[in-house]
Amino acid sequence: MTETSPRCLLFLTSLLCWTSSQVLPAGLTVSPSRSQFFEGDSVSLSCEEDNISAGWTVWRKKTGGTKSQCREWGTSSGSTCNIAHILIGDTGVYWCESREGAASSSIQLTVSGKIRLWS
Repeated sequence: MTETSPRCLLFLTSLLCWTSSQVLPAGLTVSPSRSQFFEGDSVSLSCEEDNISAGWTVWRKKTGGTKSQCREWGTSSGSTCNIAHILIGDTGVYWCESREGAASSSIQLTVSGKIRLWS
C-alpha cells in the first residue's frame, strides 16, 4: 500500500471543494419540444437548474436585435418563461443566463404564419 502525502491530500480536498462549489450551467427546455412553431402556438421555456441559487432567467436575441429577458416579451415565473401566443416576430435565439452571467447552450426558435385555406 502506498502512502499519500499530506500535501497531496490537501490538494485533492481543495480540488473537490472547488469543483462542488461551481455554478453549473442550466439547460434550456422548450415545451412542446421542437424549434419550429406557428403563430398563435403557446410555448414554455424553462431553465433546468443544477444550482437553484444561481437565479437562472430565460433570454432571447431576435435577428438584428438586442438581447432581452422574458419579462419583456413573455410571462416569467421563477426560471420558466411562458409565451401564450407566439408571433413571427418572436423568432430568435433563446438561452438561460444566471445572475452571475453564466449561460446555457442556446436554441433557435422559428415562428411561421399559419396556412389559411380558402373554400
